[in-house]
Amino acid sequence: MARNWIVLGDPLSSGGQVLQGSPMTDIDGKPVARIGDPALCKRHGPTRIASGDSTVIIDGQPVARHGDLCACGCSLMSSQQTHVFLEQGGGGGAAAGGSAAATLGKAASVAGIATRLMGKRESGLFDQALRFLTRSREPLSNVPYTLELDNGEQVSGTTDSNGATARVQTDSAVRIVRATLSEPSGSATCCSSVTGAEDKVSFAVDGAATTEEAYGQSVVEVEAKGHERSLTAGEIDIARKVFGTSVDYARVKVHNHGYWLFFGFQDKNTAVTPNGEMYFPKGVHEDDYSALGVDKQHWFIHEMVHVWQYQLGYSIKWVRMFRPNMKYDYAPSNDKRLCDFNMEQQGDILADYFVAAFTSEAYQATIAARVGASNMAATLAPMLSDFLADPAAASNLPNTKE
Repeated sequence: MARNWIVLGDPLSSGGQVLQGSPMTDIDGKPVARIGDPALCKRHGPTRIASGDSTVIIDGQPVARHGDLCACGCSLMSSQQTHVFLEQGGGGGAAAGGSAAATLGKAASVAGIATRLMGKRESGLFDQALRFLTRSREPLSNVPYTLELDNGEQVSGTTDSNGATARVQTDSAVRIVRATLSEPSGSATCCSSVTGAEDKVSFAVDGAATTEEAYGQSVVEVEAKGHERSLTAGEIDIARKVFGTSVDYARVKVHNHGYWLFFGFQDKNTAVTPNGEMYFPKGVHEDDYSALGVDKQHWFIHEMVHVWQYQLGYSIKWVRMFRPNMKYDYAPSNDKRLCDFNMEQQGDILADYFVAAFTSEAYQATIAARVGASNMAATLAPMLSDFLADPAAASNLPNTKE
């Protein structure tokens, strides 16, 4: 299949046009477009031609053909000329040089213009893109970022659906030394606590620099880095009061950033515990929840309930993801057991139990205002009878998702 050469003024698939071509080679007075030549995309703005035929070099750069791509991902469309083209696969195509006449036929060539790709690209065209991944190799899509270059420049944007940044373009090789990622808009998977803090993570980037190799196509994959800690001795102590030995405390990690950094979503006003580990955005993360007030300990125990659920085999992530309005509030009942409440209600029930049984501030329980602080223990006892008899029994897990 023949593919026409692209020239100045040819359009892009999304609108816009090629803005520049070879200074020395034209077809009917229209400069021939090559990899690296600039274009204006109606959808994405300024861009450059990113692909071409490496077997035909026009004044130092591979020629661009109908269907080749720009760095923005949109394709080139030939509309200005139809008589100079390349056959599928390249190498057997036409070439134009100087003020090439329109009489060039199929598979014709002009000696001295078409040469095989050799050596280094023309200087002045360097670029690079990064692709941010979670530690589980999932793309961090739609995440705001700022990249710092070693020349002092900063480049900001939002990653695409594949976790990739826009291409960073420079006139010479420049290292990308640091990245700052911010929480994306999205929905939480469980547990909310209001905070106005913006969750950002900044970390050094190794081995990434703009380059003239594979211009418009090179991508460096970067695994996002966060900060985590184990449970403190004090946190384990207060958790044992509720869960005993039913939780493997050594497996639990507390992260000083949102869940979005590893898995791509979480509202900035929430802490979540969807995979047996706790993710607290910077505005609400603490070094030791056991050393804080009862309100913070209540929240910590609520999150530990999700650790307990997860370790017993409950699918926190999938149950909660599709139920953004799951109820937290619960109505005490002598006829119900812990398993008759959803995963969030269980969190509040066991956190209320901790506050009522092991602190002097039972009034901090979520239902204390309704039943009275002094009645908390008696109110919760019937619902918790099965759990207190055997905290490690999977039969205690929620049998409802409402």
